[in-house]
Amino acid sequence: MRKILPQDAVSTKIVDRLAVCHGAFNVEYKWIQAGKYPYIPDLVVWPETTEQVSEILKIANKNKTVVIPYGGGSGSVMGSVFFNGGICLDTKKLTKFILNEKGMSVTVGAGWNIGQLEDELNRFGYTMGHFPQSMNSATIAGSVATSAIGTFSTKYGKFDDILIALEVVLPTGEVLYTKDSPKASTGINLNYLFLGSEGSYGICTEVTAKIWLKPEARKFSVYTFKTTHDGFEAVRKIVSLGQATLAVVRLYDEYESVFTIDAYKFEEGYALLYLGFEGRKDQVDLEMNISDEICRAEGGLYKGDQAAKQWEKDRLDTSYGLGTTHLPNGAAESLEVSASWDKLEDVWLAMRNAIAPYAQIIHVHFSHMYHTGGNLYCIIHTIRGKNSEDAEKNFLKCVKKALDACVKAGGSISHHHGVGTLKSKWMSDEHNNGFEVMKKIKRAIDPNNIMNPPVLGLGGEANVG
Repeated sequence: MRKILPQDAVSTKIVDRLAVCHGAFNVEYKWIQAGKYPYIPDLVVWPETTEQVSEILKIANKNKTVVIPYGGGSGSVMGSVFFNGGICLDTKKLTKFILNEKGMSVTVGAGWNIGQLEDELNRFGYTMGHFPQSMNSATIAGSVATSAIGTFSTKYGKFDDILIALEVVLPTGEVLYTKDSPKASTGINLNYLFLGSEGSYGICTEVTAKIWLKPEARKFSVYTFKTTHDGFEAVRKIVSLGQATLAVVRLYDEYESVFTIDAYKFEEGYALLYLGFEGRKDQVDLEMNISDEICRAEGGLYKGDQAAKQWEKDRLDTSYGLGTTHLPNGAAESLEVSASWDKLEDVWLAMRNAIAPYAQIIHVHFSHMYHTGGNLYCIIHTIRGKNSEDAEKNFLKCVKKALDACVKAGGSISHHHGVGTLKSKWMSDEHNNGFEVMKKIKRAIDPNNIMNPPVLGLGGEANVG
């Protein structure tokens, strides 16, 4: 490695290896809390060019050495755990930036922090419209790897929609480029081979994404509903019937709404809905009026915009579960799943009921809504047992109960956090015989199984649960 990289771009120092050996999932925190961290890479490298990434993978492939790409470390599904050591390829020095104003796109290196990239685009009067809660820590290539999403996705789309083209280094060191055409009928779209692949098929080194003009106006509306079902129906009619283009949708069930309801003196026991709108001012006003008509028809009570504005101010705070996780016997995390409109409420109730006997706190809300369905967030807090080992065991039991219930009710096990190793055991249920097709692709592209083997369950078993 030192023959192809600068001396300061290769490290075996324990401090460097510990810095990149985990993501943000609570079990990884419990490992740190328990003492000596069990899984660390043997080597960390910081390439600055695609050519260097290619040479690194050629060496790793020749020596059959595991390589795991590392971005911002914000993942919450244990997708960057070095169960068997290996090389950590940190992408943060890949920082290319090319703005194509006529083509309404930006081409950037894999290491760009999403928040910093948005700030840079704003300087030129543009936005990518991609605002994940982790944007101040996550990288752009991480959004590709997990097929991620931002809070304003109902307007700007998932990263599947934002992505235009990729540069990827395959496990053998070959470099693949996809074209930046807006649409092509030329076989399969190879972008989709790497979207959500979590570093198992190669390393993304460059991303071309859509951009938009910065919006003229951004406004919010808040409503309360007697039941979650009433709020659900209002959202479904606005989104699926094409009545208005929302930017943000967040429907909190009666249980998660309690604290906000109490703080703003809204109706006790009601569900809470935030709607966000942005674009031209006249467009925003029209869409707010249309949405208001539909919400009121479903029994919604208009509550101004202050509660939603407070959410906007706090929305990038990722510390909500740390108070529980910091307890010796505590753990907290969110699971996000998806389903079609006709199944989404069933998934909500099934997951809540399945977790209830094992969790001390359960918060559930709906967000990221589409023409045919949407996303459900299930935030779980467990406080049980005596130590970090008990906390890990208890929380993983909740994960199993929740995902089993989700699958049985017809939901998809992950909406945008990815699968990692945490959810890999459910991949066969998720894809049926399609999972075998994914394994065949893995073997063809990565014959020596060097690229992040355990994620997605494609290349090996992980020591989880």
